[in-house]
Amino acid sequence: MQTQDGQITEPYSISAGLDYPGVGPMHANLYKSGRGKFISIEDKEAMEWGLILSRMEGIIPAIETSHAFAVLDKMKFKKNDVIVFNCSGRGDKDLDTYIDYFKL
Repeated sequence: MQTQDGQITEPYSISAGLDYPGVGPMHANLYKSGRGKFISIEDKEAMEWGLILSRMEGIIPAIETSHAFAVLDKMKFKKNDVIVFNCSGRGDKDLDTYIDYFKL
């Protein structure tokens, strides 16, 4: 994410923890070498997965973590693939955002 003259631009995210330009040389190398895949998730997708996880597992995920779960709708996995998620952060700090977003 950059301006026309190559300067880093500030992104927007409903998640305060993702509202910064988080790309560096390591990310660029992983992408260029094919060892990393980067997928964009919209606020709507992340918020819906936060609600799904809350209902299904009784865990209120941080919105940052909800972005990771939203990848499940965008990627194809094989039957024997093992998927590991790190449920980092606490969703209780995001409760007001969830309540406002879903008008609860």
